[in-house]
Amino acid sequence: MPAALRRLWSTGVAGNPVSLRRQIELCNQVGLFGAAATVPYQFFYFFYDFALYRGVFLANLIFIAAYLLVLLINRRGWYNTARNLLLVNASCQLFVVTFFISAGAGVHLFYFTLAAILVFLFQHLHVLLYSAIMTAFGSLYVAAHFLFPQGSVAAPVPSPWIDIMYAGSVAGVLTLSGVFLYLFRKNIDQAESELTINNRYLETLCSTDPLTGLANRRGLDETLEREWARLSRHPAPLSVIMCDVDHFKLFNDRYGHDYGDRCLQQIATTLKDRVSRPSDLVARYGGEEFALVLPGTGEEGARYLGEKLREAVRELAVPNADVGTGAYITISVGVTSIDHFRSDEAACLLKRADKALYRAKESGRNQVVFLPYNSPRSSGNGGS
Repeated sequence: MPAALRRLWSTGVAGNPVSLRRQIELCNQVGLFGAAATVPYQFFYFFYDFALYRGVFLANLIFIAAYLLVLLINRRGWYNTARNLLLVNASCQLFVVTFFISAGAGVHLFYFTLAAILVFLFQHLHVLLYSAIMTAFGSLYVAAHFLFPQGSVAAPVPSPWIDIMYAGSVAGVLTLSGVFLYLFRKNIDQAESELTINNRYLETLCSTDPLTGLANRRGLDETLEREWARLSRHPAPLSVIMCDVDHFKLFNDRYGHDYGDRCLQQIATTLKDRVSRPSDLVARYGGEEFALVLPGTGEEGARYLGEKLREAVRELAVPNADVGTGAYITISVGVTSIDHFRSDEAACLLKRADKALYRAKESGRNQVVFLPYNSPRSSGNGGS
């Protein structure tokens, strides 16, 4: 039954933005609960003394029909019309019913429920309009309370039924207000959850290379800065590896960019598969260059990993005929490490690894070159 009820009050919701969906659902909920809350009173009027309560009974049938019409209007997409009909119908019903059976039944207390949810029925409610509607609710409540005492109405409810009806009205006001606010709270939680997921997705997109699925330059820089800051608090080794695909321009020119993209994807997967720790980062630095950030890894471990990466790419056996007969795609690798924090920029460590990579390419490619980190402040242009 709750699932069916949810489907019913979701009428007209599909295809609308979150804020409007919230308005439509709440409008439908108030319409359904308004009709449902009227039914117990109708049973009393019908079975206790239909002749006496015929007027209020028939009036309530019209009000119930109007509540259900709200759902149909929302289904047609006339959302503001549905909302306005709901407010007018509910306000009139409370006043008319109180007119028939007196304020002693407490029906006019439901103005407080309307006041509690009023702001949620509008997407952008101007403060003047809000104040005007709230003033109208307050005026209708005061008028109903003082104009229709027990002894001056056409169809007064006798004791003890009047007390039971008042208690039911109080319980209904509290229950419906609580239910509406609970449902709205759930909608807010769901919207916040969706927003969090979307924000994380956008952050991932901003930090991810679309071709390889690795971190991009932004993700690399953020990770390196974070690890550099951590190094200042907790001394530990930190290594950076730079890799460049040898003769990739020749490969691209011969086999085409599509094949070149597939080659980069294979290399990216191979590099990522050789890194097992969650703290390590593999990134596409740009073009055919890749970079790895290895927290807690010193010179020996970084050298070893650099060799493993070079061998793994060679074992892919991707042919590169323009380099020579039987030649395959290879990578050159530059490695650098630091074992304690220095008051330089994290980018200096990346530049040092890039310099080591340049040495590897200068020395014939398909090899690993290690350069220890030297502070730019003490070695001029980065040392040798």
